[in-house]
Amino acid sequence: MTRGLGELEQLLLFALIELGDEAHGVAIRDLVQLQAGKSLSPGAVHTGYERLQKRGFVDSSLGEPTPTRGGRRKRHYRITSEGARALHRTQIRLQRMAAGNLSELERLADLGK
Repeated sequence: MTRGLGELEQLLLFALIELGDEAHGVAIRDLVQLQAGKSLSPGAVHTGYERLQKRGFVDSSLGEPTPTRGGRRKRHYRITSEGARALHRTQIRLQRMAAGNLSELERLADLGK
């Protein structure tokens, strides 16, 4: 069985799907903070995507230099079809595991009433 994706990897891949062509460091960090309530450092994003690239789950490219960035380029990321398959497999595994346990989880967490 192939190794699944960790929480950070899942968040990073979902961010790429949502952001599409606008997926770069700052936009990714902002989206993860807004939707998942998780604050990421620039280094965490960069390291996470390096690992995902090594696994073939992400591609990246450098955009054009911009005057607002002092001539620096933004690194843009995109999910590959292999990355999408890995994310889908991970989500299916989690859903299967949770499916029969949600009511017990609610009871244990005192969420029922």
